[in-house]
Amino acid sequence: MEYVIKLGGSVLTDKSREKTLSESFGDVTDTIPEDYSGTVVHGAGSFGHPPAKRHGISEGSHTGVLETHRAVKDLNREVIDRLRENNLKALPVHPLSFASIQDGDINLRLSQLEAMVQEGFTPVIHGDGVITPQKGFKALSGDDILLEIASRYDIRAGFCSSGPVLDSDGNIIEKVSSMEEFPDLGTDGTDVTGGMKAKIRKILESGTEARIFGPKDLETFLNGGDPGTQVTRP
Repeated sequence: MEYVIKLGGSVLTDKSREKTLSESFGDVTDTIPEDYSGTVVHGAGSFGHPPAKRHGISEGSHTGVLETHRAVKDLNREVIDRLRENNLKALPVHPLSFASIQDGDINLRLSQLEAMVQEGFTPVIHGDGVITPQKGFKALSGDDILLEIASRYDIRAGFCSSGPVLDSDGNIIEKVSSMEEFPDLGTDGTDVTGGMKAKIRKILESGTEARIFGPKDLETFLNGGDPGTQVTRP
C-alpha cells in the first residue's frame, strides 16, 4: 500500500443540491491511475450530510442511520463504477459493518484493507455512521478514516479538497505545523473556517504528515510531487 487519498465531498458532489454529483466528479476520479496501489476514501458530501443532519446522527442518535448509510452507499457506488470504468479493481468498504468507535477510539479492521490491496484491489471507503457501544451510532468522517490508515502505515497521505489552503493574501500556505500558524481562512465557499480548521487540527493531533491540495493537483501528488500544503508537527 503506497497511498491513501481522501476525495472530499465538496469535490465529488454539489453541496448545494442533495444527492447531486459535482461537475468535477469525472475529472477527479479519472485522475486515479490504473496501477494505483492504496486506499481511496471519500467524503459524504450532499449525499450523506443532509440525512445525517436531519436525524442528528453526529450527536449519537441511531435514528436515521439507515437513511444516512443508504445515501453514502449511493455515492460510493458512483465512485466505484467510475473507477471500474478506468480499469481499477475497486471494491466497496462500508464503515457501518467495518468499524466502530468506543470511548473515543476508532477501530478499523485494517488487515482486511491490506489483504485487498495485496490482491490488487482498491478499497473505496466513505464517511458513515458506525456503532458506538451503549450509545447507538455516531458519524465517522472520511478524514478520521484516512488518518487512522495513515498512522498505521508509512504511506503518502493526501486530502484532495475543494481548494488549497490559503493565507490572508490568497497565497498557498506551503506548510502548517501548528494551529497558531493557520489563519481564519481556508478554502473557498462554505469550507472556509470550520471544515478546513477542523481538518488541519485533526492532522496535527494525529501526528501524521499529510498534504492538502485542490483537484487540479491530484495527479501531481499521485506522481510523487508535493503540491498544496504540508501539514505536520515540527
